[in-house]
Amino acid sequence: MRVPSTFRLRGLCALALSLTAAPPAFADAPEEAPVRAEPRSLAESLEGDAKREYELARLLYDNGDYAGALRRFENARQGARDPRLLWNEALCHKALHHYARASRAMRAYLASGSPLISPAAASSAQSFLLAAERLTAHLVVSANVGSVRVYVDGEDIGESPLGSDARVDLGTHQIVVTKPDFTDYEQTVSVESSADVRVAAVLRPVVHEGRIVVRARDGAAVAIDGVVRGYGTWEGVLPSGAHALRISAPGFRAQAQSIVVADAQTRGFDVTLSPAPRSAVTTWLWVAGGAALAAGAATAGYFIFRPGEPRKPTDGTIATVRLDLR
Repeated sequence: MRVPSTFRLRGLCALALSLTAAPPAFADAPEEAPVRAEPRSLAESLEGDAKREYELARLLYDNGDYAGALRRFENARQGARDPRLLWNEALCHKALHHYARASRAMRAYLASGSPLISPAAASSAQSFLLAAERLTAHLVVSANVGSVRVYVDGEDIGESPLGSDARVDLGTHQIVVTKPDFTDYEQTVSVESSADVRVAAVLRPVVHEGRIVVRARDGAAVAIDGVVRGYGTWEGVLPSGAHALRISAPGFRAQAQSIVVADAQTRGFDVTLSPAPRSAVTTWLWVAGGAALAAGAATAGYFIFRPGEPRKPTDGTIATVRLDLR
């Protein structure tokens, strides 16, 4: 797309770097009217680090390093807060073919309402914006929830609904719409003309839960936060955050560990149990066998020493046991 001949890019570049002061007082002002003093130029008004950054930016721009010049102009503005630096930033963006960013910088320049901006400079800025509109498109974003942030190629361009300065360059762009506690909405758009680009974003609430899969040996108890959820292999949904996992099985050492469940994610845990020490198993068997033996001895003693017991066994669980003590 050709830029109108009335819009001289080279002329604006030169003007951007020479625009350091407002014009003198109005020539046709009445004699009794106060005369407005001409503000000092940027080179004269800037001091310290801001002045050094500005001078280095000028040097970089003259040598064609527009990205480096842009960073230095931004640094100077952060230190001096002089809106005239926005003009130079806009021209750096233009040289980098970032027309949408150039437009935003120029609009901020005009919106500052600074007395340092002359009527002639304001008129040139308006001409710049008109020319840049032909190389950009207005971005319109709607969403199913309010107060969403809009990012274009990673740059935060504001909260929806966007203003008239929300523009994108011709070409392909990644649009991301975000809101806390909602999933992000992403869309790739291809801009081929200055017609409005419309994006309808649908954001869904974030569910603070995740799924876990625990795999252990057959019969092993799977306990989470002190509650047995299943045996062997268990899969289920848990609230996001930390949880206590414990796997246990007879004859094996129990295993306990802390696990973290993440939003909308599935995590798997394979748990291998180690056999318990042999002494522990032997002790358990001895105690169990001793208890059975003692119980058997007590039962035998009951039948042997109880007086008057009939020799014929009675019906019941020991009906098949025959004791003949004669």
